[in-house]
Amino acid sequence: MKIIQILRSRGVEVIITENARKEIERFRDAHVSQALSADERSGVIFFGGFQDKRAAGLAFHHVAILKEEDIMKDVISAYNHAKSKSDMIFASSSPSKSADIEGKLIFGMHGPKKFTVIVEVRK
Repeated sequence: MKIIQILRSRGVEVIITENARKEIERFRDAHVSQALSADERSGVIFFGGFQDKRAAGLAFHHVAILKEEDIMKDVISAYNHAKSKSDMIFASSSPSKSADIEGKLIFGMHGPKKFTVIVEVRK
């Protein structure tokens, strides 16, 4: 899956498993979200709901569970797939980062400092 390489290149921890619930136990201090869909080519992951957006944005560590069947071939298909599941959509593709005018990079400035995606594959 191309999305795995893209996410890892952005500093995202990616775990591939047949049982996401088993993996979640390792992340007790993180905010866990169920992803609605994702774009295979860009690595953009869509989530839904205001409460989840607020919690994910304030969390130090955001963990996303992404089912293999929710990975779409392009961003429009991924957005439409997510929109069919929720009226309120937000997206993420990496840990939050910002740079100042001198180019000093800071993680966690406007959202989670760490982002993990658990890709649940079919058995």
